[in-house]
Amino acid sequence: MGFNRFFCGALQLRITGADVERFANRLAAQDIPLFSMQRQNELQFTLTIYKKHWKQVKEIAERCLCEVEIVSASSFGDFFRQMCQRPVLVLSLLIVIVLSFVSQQYIFTLDVDGNEELNDEQILRALQELNIEVGTYGRIDQRDTKNKMLNLLPQLSWIAVNRSGFCLHVLVTERTEAESARPNYPAANVISVRDAIVTELSVAEGMSLCRVGQSVRQGQVLVSGFEDYGLVLKGVCAEAEIYGRTWYTGTLVMPATQQEKRYTGNEWTQYTLIIGRKRINLYGNSRIYDTTCDKMVSVTELCLPNYTFPVRLEKVTLREYETITTTVDEVSAQQRLELAWQELVKDGMIAGQILQNDFRFTCSGGLYILRAESTCNEMVARTLPMDIVYEGDTNE
Repeated sequence: MGFNRFFCGALQLRITGADVERFANRLAAQDIPLFSMQRQNELQFTLTIYKKHWKQVKEIAERCLCEVEIVSASSFGDFFRQMCQRPVLVLSLLIVIVLSFVSQQYIFTLDVDGNEELNDEQILRALQELNIEVGTYGRIDQRDTKNKMLNLLPQLSWIAVNRSGFCLHVLVTERTEAESARPNYPAANVISVRDAIVTELSVAEGMSLCRVGQSVRQGQVLVSGFEDYGLVLKGVCAEAEIYGRTWYTGTLVMPATQQEKRYTGNEWTQYTLIIGRKRINLYGNSRIYDTTCDKMVSVTELCLPNYTFPVRLEKVTLREYETITTTVDEVSAQQRLELAWQELVKDGMIAGQILQNDFRFTCSGGLYILRAESTCNEMVARTLPMDIVYEGDTNE
């Protein structure tokens, strides 16, 4: 039904008579608006008129020997009277309308975007120091918030705080500093970090003090940071890539028995409702005592498209187990110890590779013992900064 008919009032009529066409023509001649006119059969049809034309339509129907029956009536007044008979519904609608406007003044979700080094929690805590968090009421001064946030978080170069309804969008840009390729020390030597036989030598800057095939000791200067130009002695930051053959020896020990888990089949599930920072336990006092359990946590968040509310349901599943003692197989133990040794040697090298391994595996006193020797070809050069003793003129 149209807007005007609803507020002015409308009647749906059923007209019955032998000459309904004459009745319709009379209504048209009197300029009485008709709506939704439908023929039911040869002697009957329905139509809708404004409520104010009811008496006039009834008189025309009597003159045309037609019967008029009101099928339904609708108007704003009828609707208002029906609503007044249901005060609880009216009150609920009013509360919903008021809350829909009032809720727009509160912040229910905070969305952080643009950060890489800083995590969301650091930014949210800084906002909390400015009294901006879930439940904050009122408008937010964007300029004042920006200036204070930049003081609290020097890692940021720019921040924008935009409010959309009950959601606060925080867009940040982190400060980037160009790293200088120049070292922060005036001069440096290149030394050897291990006893080695030099296999490869590549000097980019500085004076080389070694050659391929030479044996060097740990701490020995391989490339000097002083370059001698006759009358001038210049301090530089020596750079070089020097590889040498090195040797590693060591012993790894592993117990012949180990503790393993065996699940008993007992399981417990606990639920916790998290609203903001408030945790509400939904499992009562059902705590687990004197048991060893694996704990698996899954969290379900309350979300809408593009919005995440600070309401989460945390499900914790506890699986009970007991520990049993088992014997480690010798072959498996040897493989694990050899792999651990190789990983240990590789971690001690910046670059290079293991050329040869020599393992001796024994079992004694409930222990598996691996004595290992490895020959490697690795980078032995390291930069060692040094202080310039003389800072005057370099000319004699």
